[in-house]
Amino acid sequence: MKPVEKTSAGGVLSLGQLLQHNPAPTPALIDPGLLPSSGILFVGGEPKVGKSLLVANLALALASGRSRAGFTIPQARRVLICQFELPTPQFAARLSPMRQPIGSAADSNLLIDTEAAGHLLSAPRGLDHFLRAIRTAKADV
Repeated sequence: MKPVEKTSAGGVLSLGQLLQHNPAPTPALIDPGLLPSSGILFVGGEPKVGKSLLVANLALALASGRSRAGFTIPQARRVLICQFELPTPQFAARLSPMRQPIGSAADSNLLIDTEAAGHLLSAPRGLDHFLRAIRTAKADV
């Protein structure tokens, strides 16, 4: 890496200077750079606007390694969904039609924590459950 030239504006660099002096980022889980490999993606919003549907579709795409809904997925990943809201049968019924276009491509990589309901991440017990599920699943995402 070359030393960065000083500019008249102190530490202010042009985009060209910044990119010239910094290494390329590690590949993202969802391109272009939507979900960095070392990042966390939180999805929030008003009730009933489709957050769970978006996350389920992203999870299926990541687990199958197939691009979906305009998101480019470079390779399949092990994905853990901790479903805190819906009963397991209702969540399975929701995933079933989403799975049809990709067949069984995500079946071994998409893992669902069926005991997450009733836990709150803001409570120590809920956070412990979540962290334990991540370790058990050995998930990438």
